[in-house]
Amino acid sequence: MTGFWKSARNSFFAGLVAVVPTAGSLIILLWLFNMVTNVLLPVFVREQLEALPYPEFLFRMLALVIFVALVTLVGWVTRLVVGKRLQTMVEALLGRVPLLNKIYAFMKEVSHTMLAGQKTMFQRVVLVEYPRAGIYSVGFVTNESGGEAAAKTGKGLISVFFPTTPNPTSGWLALIPQDQVINLDMTVAEAVKMIISGGTIVPPPKTSGQP
Repeated sequence: MTGFWKSARNSFFAGLVAVVPTAGSLIILLWLFNMVTNVLLPVFVREQLEALPYPEFLFRMLALVIFVALVTLVGWVTRLVVGKRLQTMVEALLGRVPLLNKIYAFMKEVSHTMLAGQKTMFQRVVLVEYPRAGIYSVGFVTNESGGEAAAKTGKGLISVFFPTTPNPTSGWLALIPQDQVINLDMTVAEAVKMIISGGTIVPPPKTSGQP
């Protein structure tokens, strides 16, 4: 009987290993779907749709399809000469608005990192022991030179940006001695995904020889 329960326990944990990643991925996908469609279908619109003899999920899917079509259309236009000029004008206009220009610049960095695979101001991902010993925070190195601060302190300082979770548009900057940071092998895109997901998406450790 002991052997049976041991086998059942091992099978249960093996099942968890197989099920949890899939279930977690589906839960996150459903959360993103609801979050996006809640924006596309405001509360007053959903209240009106409840009176119709059709499931709300159908309208959510329709709204998502229309959204994807519009985004694709915008992408096609921005690839044209006229679209590129219009995008440049919009970016220049946003750059003149206080606070909004900072948020836009950061979100542009994040989107280019996650969606386009482009290099951004984030040079690499590091781990810093903060806010106390034994607790670590993930940050992005933005500059390897501490400038005047490094000259005045006589230490090799680097600039590290720590974004907040799950809203990475805010955060704080710290100048940290190089010997107090731990370099991570994860890419900037992987770190951004982990921060936005609140730690639910964690990239696996890279083995030697793995890119």
